Amino acid sequence: ISRDYEDELIKNHHSITEGLAVELYLDSDSEKKVLEFRDKIYAAGIKPVQGSMKDKPHVSLAVFPIKDSAQLIAITRDLAQTIQRFEFRLSALGTFPTMDNVLFLYPSPSVELLHVHAAFHKLIQRAGLKSSPYYYPGVWVPHLTLELEISSDEMCQSMHVFKDAFTPIDGLFTQLGVVGFRPIEYLDQFDLQ
Repeated sequence: ISRDYEDELIKNHHSITEGLAVELYLDSDSEKKVLEFRDKIYAAGIKPVQGSMKDKPHVSLAVFPIKDSAQLIAITRDLAQTIQRFEFRLSALGTFPTMDNVLFLYPSPSVELLHVHAAFHKLIQRAGLKSSPYYYPGVWVPHLTLELEISSDEMCQSMHVFKDAFTPIDGLFTQLGVVGFRPIEYLDQFDLQ
């Protein structure tokens, strides 16, 4: 796929508000640390949206505007059987230039993370499934969403909390899962090896 075509897809892309996602989940200790940091931004006055949905901290490999989960669950299960648990580090805070006003923690893009992402996209391409272009290899920015739909003032306040109260979070990716959304529905999850 050409870079111009990718850029055009992203430019004309609207957020998917209903569909499926395939997500990498964190070990319980690092998940707890992420939730504790999210609580700190709430304590600073940021209104919970993501947090009110009982969303489990994750890094999405892809998001799909489809509802039929059977094929995606099978692909995810097969991939999970080939992947060893692997390390990550959440070390930076970021946002995207979109209307969604997403605030996220950025995992360092390790070789393992990029390899798992590429392997998953090869599988879905073979299956004829199309994800949101934001998740295409070469375009994807790995991220763990903390909050979304926050105001510009809340974004600035969150940055202050990050600078004052955040320390990098090291952990392991331990599972792959498939979710339906909105509302969030955990459809299946698979342990990594």
